[in-house]
Order: sequence, then C-alpha cells, then structure tokens
Amino acid sequence: MRAVATDLRRLALTGEALLCLLSAPASASETVIAPPILELEFGVICDYRPQGQEVTAPDTNAGRIRRGGDPIVFDLLTDQVPGLLGVAFGIRMLGAEDMGSRTVTMVTRHPSFGAEYRDTESWSSGLTGGIYSARYFYFEYDYELVPGPWSMEVWLDDRLIVRKDFTVHTGTVARALLDKCPTEGLSS
Repeated sequence: MRAVATDLRRLALTGEALLCLLSAPASASETVIAPPILELEFGVICDYRPQGQEVTAPDTNAGRIRRGGDPIVFDLLTDQVPGLLGVAFGIRMLGAEDMGSRTVTMVTRHPSFGAEYRDTESWSSGLTGGIYSARYFYFEYDYELVPGPWSMEVWLDDRLIVRKDFTVHTGTVARALLDKCPTEGLSS
C-alpha cells in the first residue's frame, strides 16, 4: 500500500512540475537586444510549411537556408520548443530606421547532432532598418531533433546585437508543448 501511495505522490509531483513548465512564461534565459535593434519577438510555429527560395549556406548542416516568403507569425510566444518534425522556432526583430541596410551574420548554436555535424551554424543575411526581419529553425530531419539548449544570435560587424536562448524538448514534454498550439490538424 505504501508503494502505491509513494508512486501516486511521485506521479502527482511529476504532473505538477510538467504543468508548471507548460504554464510558465518564457524562461529567464539569456536574451540580448542591442542597438540598432529596437524590438525582438520569439516563439514557435507549430506546423511550419517551408516557403521562400533556397540559397547556398555552406556553414550550415543542410548547406542551404531559405530566404523570402510570407512574414512568419508565431503560434506560441515562448522559448520552450517541442522538438518534433514540422515545428519551427525563432526570432523576429526590428532595427532602427537610421541603420539603413546592413549585412549581418546569423548564428545558431545547438547540441551536437553527431560527429559529422556542426554544432554552430552561420551565414550572412541582410537586415534593413524599419523592416521586420526573421530568423527561424525548422525541424526538417530526424537528426535535428536534439533536446537541450539552443541559441540564435545576430552579429553586426563583430558586435552581438541579438541573442535568444531556447530549450528544445523531446518525448512527452514535446507532445505536451505541441498540445498548447492553437493550430488545428497538426501534422507533427
């Protein structure tokens, strides 16, 4: 009888911990926003459909990134990410109008996908003041579904102007996070 009561208490505590994780606002992870960036939004796109044009990006695992397409809209404003195929997460930023058009370096850092993969991926991109720009990571391949700390950075010249940390979850926590999505008919 004691074993059953102990197991029930453990289950209740585990459920409470999971509920706290899911109902908590974005965690107090490291976030950097420096001039000329004025605004930063971050979150999860629950059922992302790739769009835009593929361009070569040799310092990434896929060897390519996508540019263009419709502006991204986050389904969940959080830094807790369900590591499931079809999910995307990222940042959306606005630079000061007087910055003009600048070339920046986008950097994504993540846990190792394995010995043959990079754990830091980077590429050049344009950023124009007064126009929102987005950076996201789309879970397209099984090997990318690695839980743990991830970060997205934006560098202007040799200066960090944006950094947002995320935590990617797998398993039951990932499914519970995905259940919070407003999107109907998720394929993930």
